[in-house]
Amino acid sequence: MIHCIRTNSENENFRKLVRELDSDLSIRDGKDHSFYAQFNKIDNIKYVMVGFENELAVGCGAIKEYDEHTMEVKRV
Repeated sequence: MIHCIRTNSENENFRKLVRELDSDLSIRDGKDHSFYAQFNKIDNIKYVMVGFENELAVGCGAIKEYDEHTMEVKRV
C-alpha cells in the first residue's frame, strides 16, 4: 500500500527523488540539459507530497508558487 505525506522542499526523501530524476533527465536531455535544468530549481517550495511504499520513497510531486495567481506543478 502506498501512503503519502505533505511536506516541503527541505524533506530529504523529496530531495533524493529529485536528484534521481535530475540524473535521469541529464541523460534524456543530452546536450540541452543545462538549458532545462535552470527551470528545475526546488528551493523554497512549500507544497510537496512524497509517496511511500513499504517505507521507501517511490514518488513525489510539488506545487511551486510564483506569485499570488500563478503556480506550477513540479516533479511528478
